[in-house]
Amino acid sequence: MTSGTQVESVYQQLRTRILDGSLEQGYDLNERAVADLVGTSRTPVREAVARLLVDGLAERQGRRTRVTVWDGEKTGQLYEMRKILESEACRFAAMRRSENEVVQLEASLAEQSKLEDPSAAVRRELNYRFHLIIWRASRNPFLIEANQKHGVQSMSISPTTLRTDQRWSDSLEEHTRMVDHIRAHRADEAAEAMRHHIESAYRQR
Repeated sequence: MTSGTQVESVYQQLRTRILDGSLEQGYDLNERAVADLVGTSRTPVREAVARLLVDGLAERQGRRTRVTVWDGEKTGQLYEMRKILESEACRFAAMRRSENEVVQLEASLAEQSKLEDPSAAVRRELNYRFHLIIWRASRNPFLIEANQKHGVQSMSISPTTLRTDQRWSDSLEEHTRMVDHIRAHRADEAAEAMRHHIESAYRQR
């Protein structure tokens, strides 16, 4: 395994464990301990943790590096940013989307609606993939990159807001309204629908 491949493997393992909660908020990402955990040397761990810092999934605390701790203030700030960025992405998506992207969004809605007793993790992943289609439809690489980063950060905050059946049902209705506006090129309405969607999600925190 090349050094680059090894770093990617360690990064993906740590990222997955942070997102599924195996590595809890505040977990000490000590190089030696993490190397023992994933079965590798300290060098790829160091580089993988550096990538997690860029992602916002890890943070410095003095001389230590730990899994990011999302307190109430920081979570509120994240959702404020998401509300701004995602509403604009949704506005641009309504203006610039292709017919194929409308088909993708409709297929995502169908997949979400047909799930029978889905786990919170499955709900979270489908929700992220739905939003990703919208971000990409914005045709703005800076918005896409920023939304991907902040979207993943939201996924790392446990428990997911989609864990309850009521929130999952409400979210599906909100997604449906967004797709209706995007399909019809109603940019302002699409942006407002996304803004409402993010605000509703934050109220569940």
